Amino acid sequence: MSAARRERRITIRRYASAAEADRHDVEYWRQLSDAERLLYAWRLSQELWTLRGELPDEPGLCRSVARVRRP
Repeated sequence: MSAARRERRITIRRYASAAEADRHDVEYWRQLSDAERLLYAWRLSQELWTLRGELPDEPGLCRSVARVRRP
């Protein structure tokens, strides 16, 4: 099933225990490809940054620059 089709489908399930829900959750994430999992993680990161008001202003890693002067 394609990622686009999976996103359009909503499924609601009720579990008897948290352990059963956790098992199902692991099964779901294992069926996704590495690329799909990475895409979901990126989308969740962006959503979290938006909710916190911490959208990065520039792409890439933060870098600090320092200079050590020796006598």
